[in-house]
Amino acid sequence: MSNNNQKQFSDRTANKANVDTNNREEQLLRSSVESEQPVDVTEPMPKKKGKTKADKKLKITGLVLAGLFVVSIFFMPTSSSVNTSEQAIQALENRISTQLPIGVRILSKDENLAGQDRTITHSSPTDENKIHIWDYAAEDGDYVQILVDGVAICDPFMIKNKPVVFTVPTTGEIQVLGIRDGGGGITYAVHYDVNGTTYFNGTDVGNGNRYTLIKE
Repeated sequence: MSNNNQKQFSDRTANKANVDTNNREEQLLRSSVESEQPVDVTEPMPKKKGKTKADKKLKITGLVLAGLFVVSIFFMPTSSSVNTSEQAIQALENRISTQLPIGVRILSKDENLAGQDRTITHSSPTDENKIHIWDYAAEDGDYVQILVDGVAICDPFMIKNKPVVFTVPTTGEIQVLGIRDGGGGITYAVHYDVNGTTYFNGTDVGNGNRYTLIKE
């Protein structure tokens, strides 16, 4: 091979080497650019502020107040207001009424009242009638028991302003027996449907009032 040919061959070889080198550098540069991670330019979300001690105290106070409100409603006295009408005054004097409603309250607190027995004469054609019994003064823990011809028809119970209803015969002897005195004497009212009359009465522990029902 002549010297000119050798020189041309060497130049071509050198040029090819340079091209290969440049291509490798471009590939490396491209790979480097593509591998770079994108930069997150969004602003970070603000962190929620933690609850302060004042916030916690306010929350606790609110819960306590709510609890007290619920308790006050639960234990709120359910007693009705005292009836001071002319009919109520007459009922206190006569200890009997055909006008006042069942469950009426005519005293704000118990007063010692001497017990009275009653005879109730009626012309009802039925064999049974209902009686309604309640405390016409203060709910102070008085307990009574109902007996029919000497036999108890219920367990001792506390009389309240809300009447309790029992079914009893229209003839025979009904007794309201005093079991426990909550203070100021055991005072109660009993209404008989058989004659539409309410009797305001009182008794002592171990004693009772008898209501004798007679059919004409």
